[in-house]
Amino acid sequence: MLEVPEYIKNLKPYQPGKPIEELKRELGLKEVIKLASNENPYGCSLFVKKAIEQEVLNINRYPDGGAYYLREELSRFLEISPDEIVFGNGSNEVIEMIAKVFLREGDEALAFEGSFVVYKLATVATGATFKEVPLECDFSRKLENLLSDITEKTKVIFIDNPCNPTGFANKKEEFDEFIKELPDHVLLVLDEAYFEYAKGHGVPDGLNYIHPINPNIPQKNIIVLRTFSKVYGLAGLRIGYGIARKEIIQLLEKIRQPFNTNHLAQVGAREALKDQKFVQYSVQQNEKGKEQLYEGLERLGIHFIPTFANFIMFKVKDGETVFKELLKKGIIVRPAFGFENWLRVSIGTEYENEKFLQALKEVNGVC
Repeated sequence: MLEVPEYIKNLKPYQPGKPIEELKRELGLKEVIKLASNENPYGCSLFVKKAIEQEVLNINRYPDGGAYYLREELSRFLEISPDEIVFGNGSNEVIEMIAKVFLREGDEALAFEGSFVVYKLATVATGATFKEVPLECDFSRKLENLLSDITEKTKVIFIDNPCNPTGFANKKEEFDEFIKELPDHVLLVLDEAYFEYAKGHGVPDGLNYIHPINPNIPQKNIIVLRTFSKVYGLAGLRIGYGIARKEIIQLLEKIRQPFNTNHLAQVGAREALKDQKFVQYSVQQNEKGKEQLYEGLERLGIHFIPTFANFIMFKVKDGETVFKELLKKGIIVRPAFGFENWLRVSIGTEYENEKFLQALKEVNGVC
């Protein structure tokens, strides 16, 4: 009999959003609209598609293990040193690297209640303890509550800003004060997967805490996570990255698997980075879609949480039933795990948003 630690046995696998083709097969539907995984409904840059078409002939070769050209271009774009970046097969892999390097049995990681579920998975898989700090009654987060829960056992703090699934984000002023009080034995993981959508709305740019531009804010142990999966539209290629001081990145590089980011992902990310017009277009359309859904949900009398990202969390009388009934109508949303009767909908195109609102009107009236 194979022996497995209890903390592994007790883990629950991550549940991704239901695939479009699976729902079509199950229910015999011709049209399915997926608004469950916070993907960019406008696809990706045309330059990405053209570059990948040209590089398909080279997929018999291993990728560049160090992602040299992507590293150089990203470092110029972010105005940081190339050795301050680590790439992952999605930022999920970087989270796992962080847990493996900085956590072990007896240690503790902190995060807010309802944070991205992978933080807990990665933490518990190391044998460390994962502690969740409660949210306020309006789903907001007080960063000082994290500080008050820090002990000598606390080695890592995970903060997704904006948060998935609530869409809430703490502002720059709050983070400035939080960083000042952060103990030196703690690594702060600031997950900015939705940074491009939130930028310009008062949220901080985490890079400014890695090399502080404000002399009143001391340098602390911080790693910022970002991804090409969201606004850049490369979710299917799985490529994300972490930014930190060189000495932190060197530790993560020690356990990074060889060839962890594939060739087409690297090519796609390079082209995506160059096309900032597409990024701006996607953000602008997201703002329009956000207002469309706000107005529609208000019309239906459905309570929702204003968002800083590309998704909205909303409450219904019976979350499980509404979720299943929407599936029957070809609309895939996502339960907001940990929040009873709350669902999360990704902001889609104008057409997709309208189809969702119409289906929700029909379903919510009978559930």
